[in-house]
Amino acid sequence: MPKKFNLDIPRMGYFLAYRSNDSWINKRIVNQQIAVGFKPEEACVTHIEVSGGGPDSINISPPISKHINITKKHKGRYVYILRYPNGHYEMKGRYKVAYFSATLNNTGYDIWGLLSFIFKWIKHSNRLVFCSEGALWSLQKQYPEAFGIRPEKCMPADFMKECKIVWQGVIS
Repeated sequence: MPKKFNLDIPRMGYFLAYRSNDSWINKRIVNQQIAVGFKPEEACVTHIEVSGGGPDSINISPPISKHINITKKHKGRYVYILRYPNGHYEMKGRYKVAYFSATLNNTGYDIWGLLSFIFKWIKHSNRLVFCSEGALWSLQKQYPEAFGIRPEKCMPADFMKECKIVWQGVIS
């Protein structure tokens, strides 16, 4: 693994898994992921994005998903850059994953879906998406059986469990 972050590492269709920033909501996400059985090293991530390659990413966060430059939006954050472990994915499938993720740009963020992980009595919207839901939906458009769960049930830790780490460290 390269030691220092550079923009050649996040390839189009890779997943960017961001470690918790210890905010109130992030602590709740980590605790809920541990409560449902994820290991602490998997549960430490609280946000997922699909890379557009280089500095580009689709950031599904409130109020709507948007195209961002990760070196500006996430500078100084600890990230795990992940790839889906499938030979076809690495050769060309990841491009389709990025394409499908891009179709979610300007989609409203499902804050209720996020809160439904913490408070089970809250129902999530089927018109809006949250980060891990959008990322898994994009992956399942190309690989329908990926992760073996429905996108609305996906948590950020699922990506740590199901994908391979390409690189990890701080975005500079």
